[in-house]
Amino acid sequence: MGMLGATVFDSVMSTRASRQSVLERYTEATRRAIYHAREECHHRDDSVITVGDLLCGLMLDDGTRAERVGALKSNAYYLRWLVGSHALPSPVSEMDGHFDESQVQLDAEAKKAFEFALMEADRDREYWIDTDHLLRGLLRFPNKAHFAVLKTELNLSLARVASRRDREEHLPEETPNLKVVQYLVRKYATLWLPPVLGLACYLYILVQSIGVELPSLAK
Repeated sequence: MGMLGATVFDSVMSTRASRQSVLERYTEATRRAIYHAREECHHRDDSVITVGDLLCGLMLDDGTRAERVGALKSNAYYLRWLVGSHALPSPVSEMDGHFDESQVQLDAEAKKAFEFALMEADRDREYWIDTDHLLRGLLRFPNKAHFAVLKTELNLSLARVASRRDREEHLPEETPNLKVVQYLVRKYATLWLPPVLGLACYLYILVQSIGVELPSLAK
């Protein structure tokens, strides 16, 4: 599949299982932002979402992390003008129950923004990929949405600080579940198991080298 035809799944992982696990990490607010971005895209008679569409999609819902972190509502008209979107947003509609964000088409920059959003969530050690992670993904590399947000005096470093404060003040709407626990177990097992085994092997070799006999495991 070419870069122009990349989907949200293809933007972050290659295997089917990995793509599914990433999709499950999107919060409901993030899924709505993707839905709004698609509506923005259709509003300008296109089928491929750009970073400008993503930024516009992030500013439509009230009370999201991205909206609070970036003051997107208060700067909406200015930001829309900077990214070249219509002065008025596309009519806000309820997300279709059959909406499948895995099939949404992204251009190369939007694809990169989703890759960085995943990295930002992992950087926060968060299972859920929330709207502020997507906003920070847009701020991770030069693009028109990035430049637009910079005009409001918000950069990546400030966004990260604001995200941390927002999580202290506003608890996540999504509650932990078995999938979250399984993800965290896999993540930290992968992180800590190799060095722990390496240390155990090193200590065993060290003890053997100084002539100390270890008790037999069979006893």
